[in-house]
Amino acid sequence: MSSPFISFLTKSFYAKMIAVMLAVSILPLIVLSVISVSVSSTTVKSQVNRLNAQLVNQVVDRIELTMTRFRELSGQYSAIPSIQDALVAPSAKYYEDVVRKKDLITVLGTASAVIGNVEGLQVYSAITGEVLSSDEAPSPLEDSPYKLIVERFLESGANNQFIDKSDTAAMGMQDNSSYYVSRLPIEPYEELKGVLVISMSNDEYLRQIENIQLGSKGAISLLAENGDTIATTSRLGGEEDAARIAHILQRWREAGQPNQFAMDASIISIKMTSTYDRWIVVSEIPSGELNRSADIIRKTVTYFLLVLILVGVLSVILFGYQLYKPLQAIKRQVTAFKKGRFEVRDAKFANNEIGELGRMLNTMAVRIQELLDNLQESEDLKRRLEIRALQSQINPHFMYNTLNTIRMFAMLKDYGKINEVMGRLVSMLRYSMENFDQNVPLKQELDYARDYVELLNTRYKCRLNLLFDVDPTLENLEIPKLSLQPLIENSVFHGILPMKRESGLVSVKVKRIPDDGGIEMVVADDGVGIEEGELEKLRLHLLREQLGDNIGLLNVWLRLRLHFGKAAQFELHSVPGRGLRIRFLLPADAIHVKEADHHEQN
Repeated sequence: MSSPFISFLTKSFYAKMIAVMLAVSILPLIVLSVISVSVSSTTVKSQVNRLNAQLVNQVVDRIELTMTRFRELSGQYSAIPSIQDALVAPSAKYYEDVVRKKDLITVLGTASAVIGNVEGLQVYSAITGEVLSSDEAPSPLEDSPYKLIVERFLESGANNQFIDKSDTAAMGMQDNSSYYVSRLPIEPYEELKGVLVISMSNDEYLRQIENIQLGSKGAISLLAENGDTIATTSRLGGEEDAARIAHILQRWREAGQPNQFAMDASIISIKMTSTYDRWIVVSEIPSGELNRSADIIRKTVTYFLLVLILVGVLSVILFGYQLYKPLQAIKRQVTAFKKGRFEVRDAKFANNEIGELGRMLNTMAVRIQELLDNLQESEDLKRRLEIRALQSQINPHFMYNTLNTIRMFAMLKDYGKINEVMGRLVSMLRYSMENFDQNVPLKQELDYARDYVELLNTRYKCRLNLLFDVDPTLENLEIPKLSLQPLIENSVFHGILPMKRESGLVSVKVKRIPDDGGIEMVVADDGVGIEEGELEKLRLHLLREQLGDNIGLLNVWLRLRLHFGKAAQFELHSVPGRGLRIRFLLPADAIHVKEADHHEQN
């Protein structure tokens, strides 16, 4: 083992050439740099760094003080009686509601004027659905410019949230303001009654930094966490300044996010606020404006450095080329692997130890790429299924119409109907709000579908008849939850109701296939049907997994195939004017029928 290693050392020129470069170029250059550059520039640079860091800290303190003030204001104003009084159900007397709203608007306007640098205060009532503002007339949430802000906050489930330019841009809002949003009441253990929105124009942040002078080319910028500019003193154009900021942030992250670093011809100081806004303050001072006296010495040293490095590099290339080339090829591969580019491979390797290492890297890259492709495919499928599964939940329109039906029966004092409708609605809600990924027995899906159709019958004149033809031995067949309801919903709303008849039929058939032991699941209706051209497009969408108007059908098909495997099949048959027939063929080896316990059998 020692003999090959010694032979390798005797044939290698790198040890000798590195020693030559250190002796000829690096060591004299270090001595020259210490004597010349350090004396002229070290003191100036350290002073500039210190002042620049102090400046950034002061700006960060201002921003954090503003954010803390937002939080304090939110706590103070959430306890004001006028706001608390407005977060109640509408009064039977119109005059009392008007007075409450007027008092709240007056309080919001006064608060906005007293605070001074706040753009406005808004209160959203979760009970009435209205938004009351210090600078706008009361309006429903749907018509309010703060609709997306309020909805984003309610979806987050947080007690408070800071929304800046990067968030509003992601929501499609062309807005130049930042928002602090908190729940009303502020205590998390109390029931949410509304939302308080405090808005502040980004121009206010610009006023806090516009008087800071950093030279003709220097600038201080206030950025959102993703790099969007909130305020800046830069004199560059919008796109040019955005490129400058992106370059600074890239270098900052590559360097490990230091507080200070040198970039190109500038000294950069960066600090991120510690409050919930997570904004970034960037200060750039061109070092050329401060260190011109040391430029001549620095350039002289640089010229000598380049000459000496050139001599050393030529020597290394001349004597070590045969070793340098394969090492560089391996280095390129490793660099590409670090960036996730596993398709980069070099097929030209010599028949030696380095060549063997290169071929091993190629083999490893192929295997890693295969594993990544499989993982990406699984994650993409899972993500699509999760999104589409959520779209299959009970939609708000169905809930609203059902509650309106209950209200109608309440007005008619038909308590029997109220009890029946409420019972079915509660059963559906309890069933649909459980964990969506679980599989359920077929009979539970049938009961859910029956409740759904009966609730529709309370709303529409057309009598919807639901017919089940299910093999009794398959009642406990495990299928993905909410597999039947989306299909029945499509049959009702796209097939039967457009016919405007007095009644319609939806049939569900689940039988074993005698030949191979598989299962046939069929959902059919007697509605308007689909023309052959449109039916063929629908088949292609399902095969290609393209999201279109038939979200429910695609969702059901994807989840059935995920549960029963790729051997599962579907068929679509339709005769215009006579209805649509959807048929799923489930393979026998993927079928699991859960045995009913003793209680269920009794």
